[in-house]
Amino acid sequence: MKQAAISCLVFVLCAVGSVAGGQAPDEKAAIRQAALDYIEGWYEADAARMDRALHKDMVKRIVFAAGGTEKVTTLTKAQMVEATEKGGGKDRPAETRNIKVDILDAYRDIANVRTECADYIDYLQLVKSEGPWRIVNVLWQYHVKERVAVAVDPKLLSAYSGEYELKPDVIVTVSVEKDQLSLQVTGQPRLQAYPSSETEFFLKEAEVQITFVKDATGKVTQLTIPQGGSNVPARKIR
Repeated sequence: MKQAAISCLVFVLCAVGSVAGGQAPDEKAAIRQAALDYIEGWYEADAARMDRALHKDMVKRIVFAAGGTEKVTTLTKAQMVEATEKGGGKDRPAETRNIKVDILDAYRDIANVRTECADYIDYLQLVKSEGPWRIVNVLWQYHVKERVAVAVDPKLLSAYSGEYELKPDVIVTVSVEKDQLSLQVTGQPRLQAYPSSETEFFLKEAEVQITFVKDATGKVTQLTIPQGGSNVPARKIR
């Protein structure tokens, strides 16, 4: 009888230890849902879902290496919720978003998750905070396809220099230095652009293709830049 009681106790303790150290299926479902609230909330411009997914002290980071320097750009929860409320990624058609969520690791009250979609790769760190699972850290990059630069006549590049108005308060500045085209959007780091044709250029840091548009006389009048799944024109103003 005594041996049976000891065996029963060992079984119970092992079972409790297994639950404490791992994650029950319902916990993994909750982790996955938090990640979906984050990425689907962005594309659906659903600020309530984004707010629910993020810890109050969440920090989202991206590392840019451009022009020989490295820069870390950060976003807070308040900034992410505000950006989502203003429209987020809703302009991208739902059938092209290609959202995937993979739980990489989970232990007790912490977890690592990778989300992939048409525009971004995100590595999320989550914590079970005051009941729900919430994202406390995000490290992300643009989802970039490999492209190959082609050679173009450097004399063509000077025609693209100037300022292009994307919005009244958002200017794309295009410059040429040492036969290399670069662009800078208001408030963002300057990035090099590489030619895929005489009028089309791409960034290595992001899935972005810039196309310069000319009029009938050959004068450059605007460029187009992808935004939310569509190409947005920016008129040359200077």
